[in-house]
Amino acid sequence: MESPALAHSVPTSDDYLVRTWQLLEVAIRRRWSEGLIPREQDGIFASFLGSDEVEKLLAARAVGAPAEAQPFDDRWLFDPLSPLGRLVRELGLSNSEADLLAVLLACESDPACARLVMYLSGNRAEFQLTVDLLLDLVYRGRVPRRSQAAALALRDLAPHRILRRLQLVVIDGSTTRTALAQTVRMQARVTAWLLGDVELDPELMAHATLYPPEKPVGEIGAELVRQASTALSAGGRLLLVDGPPMSGRELTLRFAACFLELPLLMVSGVGLGPDRLVAAFREASLRGSLLAFRDTDEALAGDGMRRFRECLGGFPGTVALLDRRALSAQVCSLRPSTTIALTVPPMAERQMMWGRYLAPVGAGELGLAEEPLREVAALYNLGIQGIVNASRAAREAARFESVRVARRHVALAVRNLFDVSLSTVATRVEVSQTWDDLVLPEEVGSSILDLLDRVRLRGEVLGAWGFSRKLGKGLGLTALFSGEPGTGKSMVAGLIARELGLDLYVVDLSQVTSKWLGETEKNLARAFDAAEAGHVLLLFDEADSVLCRRSSDVKSSNDRYANMETNFILARLEQFSGVACFTTNLPSAIDPAIARRMSVHIQFPFPDLALRADLWRRMLPAEAPVSRDVDFDRLAQRYELSGGFIRNIVLRAAYLAARDKQSIHRAHLEAAAESEYRERGLLLVGGRLT
Repeated sequence: MESPALAHSVPTSDDYLVRTWQLLEVAIRRRWSEGLIPREQDGIFASFLGSDEVEKLLAARAVGAPAEAQPFDDRWLFDPLSPLGRLVRELGLSNSEADLLAVLLACESDPACARLVMYLSGNRAEFQLTVDLLLDLVYRGRVPRRSQAAALALRDLAPHRILRRLQLVVIDGSTTRTALAQTVRMQARVTAWLLGDVELDPELMAHATLYPPEKPVGEIGAELVRQASTALSAGGRLLLVDGPPMSGRELTLRFAACFLELPLLMVSGVGLGPDRLVAAFREASLRGSLLAFRDTDEALAGDGMRRFRECLGGFPGTVALLDRRALSAQVCSLRPSTTIALTVPPMAERQMMWGRYLAPVGAGELGLAEEPLREVAALYNLGIQGIVNASRAAREAARFESVRVARRHVALAVRNLFDVSLSTVATRVEVSQTWDDLVLPEEVGSSILDLLDRVRLRGEVLGAWGFSRKLGKGLGLTALFSGEPGTGKSMVAGLIARELGLDLYVVDLSQVTSKWLGETEKNLARAFDAAEAGHVLLLFDEADSVLCRRSSDVKSSNDRYANMETNFILARLEQFSGVACFTTNLPSAIDPAIARRMSVHIQFPFPDLALRADLWRRMLPAEAPVSRDVDFDRLAQRYELSGGFIRNIVLRAAYLAARDKQSIHRAHLEAAAESEYRERGLLLVGGRLT
């Protein structure tokens, strides 16, 4: 279905040319009468116009104006179906501003108009449409005195007026020339659009998507669509669409646009920049489309906030923002606002949606089986937009392989939804170990099984059994793993992710923490938002650096900002609904309020003699050649080591054996152990190494 805005983009009349020729004739005859242009029959040179040629051009072109309408009685109306007429109506431009745009467009599209403007300026060799010429063309006949006309022209072209705010016109020489000598031209994109170019502005190609008024795939509640439609049709408002990523915020706006039969221009703020932000407002004005921004914090960074406020002051339509947390009170105060809050549907509804959108639609397709469908709905805490997008990608992947849709197709599709935003603050890690590689006391293993059940069964307990209503918030799983280095904390986090079918992302604290105020919180929010959708397990290694105790004795700005970061994490954990693990060697350094908010706290003890012997055995792969002289019990008794150190020694010994072209002997393991102790700064080999 073609958008009405697109269908009417081709000019339906040349009324802007008729109007310009009418204004040109009045201005030329005025300058003749005032003696500002000598009325010579021939031009000074053959390339210039003479008065006779000017008369012939005026007589031939000035046709089509209403006979009763005088040039400046403001009864001239542009065709409301033409691009220029629609733009004038949409922006509420004055008659002088409309005439100004008509003259600029005619000079861009009609060579004869351009030559007459050159004649009006005294047959200059270079075409320049100055404020002085526009004064005669558009403003002189509207007011009695020239000074009043100049004031009117400078008002229309002032930086705070809509023509300049939305960059519909460009002023050259504004800082180097006097006002009358400054040149005025139409912005190239505006010219192209008014002459029939329906393609999206090239400046916005990488940042914006234009949705025609078609019903999208998906389901949004009728009440939400009604609220959005009412706000968008009212005009002059801010529509704040709140909700977690992929909850259906963009889908809601697309349904509202379809209801209003208007196109929707959806603009991403990532890498947008101030100039492209203005271009987005301009494009929406030209097309008469609805305008929405996502990633608003990126769009408003730096000078973007000032440009946004300027454009908002001149843009008559409602602007939708998909991330209200980045919106400051200063922007909200510019306009009345309407807030729509979207939530992730409960598990039963998610399972129904997954089943519907993963259902086969073509020959040879098979949907996901019932049991994996329940697991997917419980595991991925996605809204309708995420379910629709992931289902489409999973079905395409399965169709390409000519197999039934499987959990792995869904997992890959969900990963791709968030990988771009998450990869800036975390690194995805492939987990190769298995539970057979893990050596832990029985009570710790039991705690890990309980933790797994809290993820697998949360759909039944929180949803069907109604505990989510009782708990209210903080429905996610946050686990604190504490213990000495090498006791298996990070390894367990990876095994949990693998068991649940989740991707493991290790948060890079060097990328998260920032010296700039607010940046650390913003980066942490991005990581938590991605984890909340349920597609990853976030691992904060050495988390005491971000979970540190708050200082009651604030002596510097560093103390105050550190407390602010801890307070942010406290508030975020209260609302968190994803899966995250935090490891630390110093549990005493963690703020008690944060430790209390953790769902699970598992302490990893230093391995005893029996566990150490088992660790030595399991660290050696079955494929590795191991000599019979290796005594694992003796190694465990002599070296008090955690699993991390044992792993280092075994690997070092394997390289020593490979160099000697032998199997791994006791001597290789002991030599590797001596090197490990020596590198840790110990003179005696044996005993406990921490």
